Amino acid sequence: MDVRRIPSLLNRPFAAHLLVSALCLCGVLTAKAQSAQRLDAIALVVNGQALTQLDLQRRQAFFLASLRNSNQPSPDPATLQSLVVERAVMETILLQTATKQGLTPTASVVKQAIVDNAVQSGLDLTQYAQRVEQSGIRFEDYETSVKNDIAISSVRDRAMSSKVAVNEQEIERFLRDPQSGIGQEYVAQALFVDKPENASTALIEQRRTVAQALRSQALSVNTMPSFAELQQQSQNSDSKHKVDLGAQSLDKLPELYSAALANMTGGQVSQVLESSAGFYILRLNSKRSILPKVQQTLARHILMRVENAGDEEKTRISMKSLHDRLTLNPGQFAAFATEFSQDGSASKGGELGWALPGDMVPEFERVMDSLKAGEIALPFRTQFGWHVVQVLDRKTTDLPQERLRARARQVLRVRKQEQAMGEWLDQLKAQAYIEYKQGYKP
Repeated sequence: MDVRRIPSLLNRPFAAHLLVSALCLCGVLTAKAQSAQRLDAIALVVNGQALTQLDLQRRQAFFLASLRNSNQPSPDPATLQSLVVERAVMETILLQTATKQGLTPTASVVKQAIVDNAVQSGLDLTQYAQRVEQSGIRFEDYETSVKNDIAISSVRDRAMSSKVAVNEQEIERFLRDPQSGIGQEYVAQALFVDKPENASTALIEQRRTVAQALRSQALSVNTMPSFAELQQQSQNSDSKHKVDLGAQSLDKLPELYSAALANMTGGQVSQVLESSAGFYILRLNSKRSILPKVQQTLARHILMRVENAGDEEKTRISMKSLHDRLTLNPGQFAAFATEFSQDGSASKGGELGWALPGDMVPEFERVMDSLKAGEIALPFRTQFGWHVVQVLDRKTTDLPQERLRARARQVLRVRKQEQAMGEWLDQLKAQAYIEYKQGYKP
């Protein structure tokens, strides 16, 4: 195995894990707290499996934590209870399905997923466990949530693999469709009026009025500079919203933007668009058909694997020593890679060939992209072990047709999957026996 990207649902940092699945709110009360708790009243029964009021309380706590983590407002109490109950039902059905299909992950799979999460967070396993504990979640409970998440993902992926297929004719039609956004460049600008966290209804409506007024002004201007003047008036509290969208294909833009821009012509101004962050008004300046350009990178590396957890520090020190030697003798990189690297590139002096964006695992690509040609990075960790990487050259080329088609296939697959997923979940629920106790029916 090399450092090129491998499809995986497991490479998630801890912060993102709490939000990874709208269904898998999998926090667990500590065993100590459970043993001290009297038998709890049953809230609902799913295929013979009882869920108690205590179960729903801890699910609600995790759901609220995930909303806070993503700066989302909390719903009113009645809506909150309905959401928690519905998601508890679906999670239970999916975990039962995973058990029936033999998709419950083994302890080693769960451990590897957690190690991958730690690597993506730039931590070793001990540090990562400490971070989890510091967040207020016992590490044992976190392991359970990861296990459940993997099981649900496996069930979902198995179901979707047989339900969602994209054929070559669909790809051809998609690429020819000017509304697809693939192979087209959209040049746009945005006005933004922020929606402060925990804002009152009155304040939100006030900001909405400001956005509507900005849109009215935007409709009366005809040039980009005039629109840019309006941007200065929009109440940006976050600098990331202060820049033009630039020239991008729709599949690279947030769905909120792409859905609006797809149906616009040059010079048009969108309606006021609302997200959890605030209100947006877009102006499409132009669009044109292009074959996307990409940067390819030629790099080489040396990999030292970590066979046992106890070898982590020893391997890191060895790699640091190797890096110091390369700093003094960069011309020895190929020889050192042949002698020390522990992957298939060793026989080629560590050379990885020309790589396109997305070819490498994210941690490797981030470091590689930060280097200038000839520069050697400090040792860094990925799920494969410790690396030293050197960029040899870069070039800008047209996106290969196979990659363009792969991008189109992925967009089409996601669209089909969204519809198929909803239908499949509805079918699973319809086939289940669900008994709601008084006051808990969603």
